[in-house]
Amino acid sequence: MKKLRRIGLGLVASLLSISLVACGSTKEEQKQGSAEQEQKQMGKEQKQMGKEQKKLEQKLSKLESEYEEYTKEKGYMESDDYLVFEADFNILAKSIESKNILQGDDGELDKHLKDLKTEIDHLSNNQAIKAQKRYGSAVDVYEAAIGTHMHIVLTKADITQHFNAVNTIELDKDFNADSYDYEKIDADATEAIKSIQGMPMKRIKLIKEELEKYKASFSTEEYNQLNSAVTSVTSSLNKQVEMLEVLQKESGKDKSTLEENTKAAETQFLDAKEKVSAFESKYDIQM
Repeated sequence: MKKLRRIGLGLVASLLSISLVACGSTKEEQKQGSAEQEQKQMGKEQKQMGKEQKKLEQKLSKLESEYEEYTKEKGYMESDDYLVFEADFNILAKSIESKNILQGDDGELDKHLKDLKTEIDHLSNNQAIKAQKRYGSAVDVYEAAIGTHMHIVLTKADITQHFNAVNTIELDKDFNADSYDYEKIDADATEAIKSIQGMPMKRIKLIKEELEKYKASFSTEEYNQLNSAVTSVTSSLNKQVEMLEVLQKESGKDKSTLEENTKAAETQFLDAKEKVSAFESKYDIQM
């Protein structure tokens, strides 16, 4: 009986020992499995980080190609090409929070490109991911590609100001007076029309192109708001050209028509200004 009891106790001890070994083995396996999962996750993150870095490098490479294309014929960049290049460059620079921002062609664009490349190459993995997420944000696109041009156009279209192209012509004169100089008014009107149809209309064309290029950066509401502002300021400028053409043809004696068109041009200008201000206020943009 004692012998059987010893055997029973021995069997229990053996089973307990096996159980403990099995339990320890399971814990070890769990640790190894957890470590493997962590390694796999880290591998995925590293791979993702590498992709984001690559995307930034590709954007820079595209800028370098554009720079070569723009300058290959004359050795320098035409002003219209530069404005497009400047916008794309600054959007990328802003995404990595670089201070290397273009503010007019200083003749050292190749140096700016090299400096930006160096900054991108030295980004940490987390910085690369953050930059890629920020790239093309509504604020950056507006500040780099749209806002400055929008304000230039609004200033030109502000018919409430004395320096406006229409207001530089003496509209309040007595058109029936013998002393009225029709030749001068015709010359002034012609010059004013050239002034409106030149730089402002080119900037409007650029704004439209940039809005379409970066349409995905804005919500539908924001895009429509800015697009509507462009339409209104364009209408205001076109109305001002119509007024000047009336004066060119020496038919400006109908002062009521001029006053009516002035009111329409002002209303359209103010509509554009209000929409631009609303967008900038939303993001606390100061321009």
